[in-house]
Amino acid sequence: MSFKVSGSLAEQIAGHLQDRIISLEIKPGDWIRELSVAEELGISRSPVREALRILEKYRMVEIIPRRGAVVTEMTPEFIRELHEVLIELLGYTGRKCTENATQEDLAKIEEAAQRSRTCSQNRDLYGYYRAVIDFGLACLTAARNRLAEQIISELLPSIRRIMYISFATMGDSLIEDAEIITAGNRYVQERNGEMAEKTVRDYISKLQSYVLPSTRESESPHA
Repeated sequence: MSFKVSGSLAEQIAGHLQDRIISLEIKPGDWIRELSVAEELGISRSPVREALRILEKYRMVEIIPRRGAVVTEMTPEFIRELHEVLIELLGYTGRKCTENATQEDLAKIEEAAQRSRTCSQNRDLYGYYRAVIDFGLACLTAARNRLAEQIISELLPSIRRIMYISFATMGDSLIEDAEIITAGNRYVQERNGEMAEKTVRDYISKLQSYVLPSTRESESPHA
């Protein structure tokens, strides 16, 4: 993935590394060295150090004194804890979205849902991942609850990791997954809060069922 500087340099570096971690270009257990990143990107070590602290805040890496930063494992315990939180928060968001969405919100949600369907049919894994994230963020905005939006935003890096791992595991089932997104979109467009909430809850549980076996297989002690 290419790296472009704009805005806060440390945040841009963190975003760049986060994308590489999510896409499994940098895998759980891999080390990220300040000097290596600085040389690769043609920058000083100071903003890289700050970027790694940002990633540590979001549970993407663990900083080991005098050794560097290691990409965190997605342990079964963490997946289960996150599932318990997300199933309530996102279920609530799905319902509130049907109550508070404007026509502009609904159009953005519709566009992302249609894009997810197209990407699934084209077997475009990264495009599908981006479309589903955009769908969820559009629904979150439409829910009009700033506190829920803040909490979910702080969990977003972990949510992104879970989604990408799940989608990468699905294979041909990606089309079936897109059908659930399509159904969720239909309930939102119809303002059917009960079914929108149920669909979100079922979907979060489905993702967990895909990602848990993957995390067990990938678990390994830090080098």
